[in-house]
Amino acid sequence: MDFELKRFRRERFAEYASWFVDPELDRHLGPIDNAWLEAVLTEPESEGVTWAVFRREEMVAVVETVFDPEMRLPAAITAVATKPSLRRQGIGAAALQQILALHKDKGIVEHVGYIAMDNLAGQRCAEKAGFVAITSEPDKPGYIQFYHRQ
Repeated sequence: MDFELKRFRRERFAEYASWFVDPELDRHLGPIDNAWLEAVLTEPESEGVTWAVFRREEMVAVVETVFDPEMRLPAAITAVATKPSLRRQGIGAAALQQILALHKDKGIVEHVGYIAMDNLAGQRCAEKAGFVAITSEPDKPGYIQFYHRQ
């Protein structure tokens, strides 16, 4: 799958927020509110980018990334949200792989992600994109750590 990646913008918020009526998405990645939007819109690109992922004209996923400005720590994938009506088609993993390739072109080759122990779909998505669980037991908040190196 080939996607167009665009930095998330205010005019995409209403559509994205509508995805969160889905209980599974809301439980794992919510809430999405104006505070989230302002944080995304004001974050310097050196500290992270939230990507709106498009297939043709349709927004099919949103991927959030966070960077260490000093490049000492791996980049973090903090969320991968696939449009609920399009889940289980490999879109999230394919979007994530495209972002990893973009990062590799910029010299970013290590990534981490923390996925809730009960978020099996999120874990499968990360594994399809080449991430490996590096902890078998969840941390105190209930997350498993995943790692990817290109």
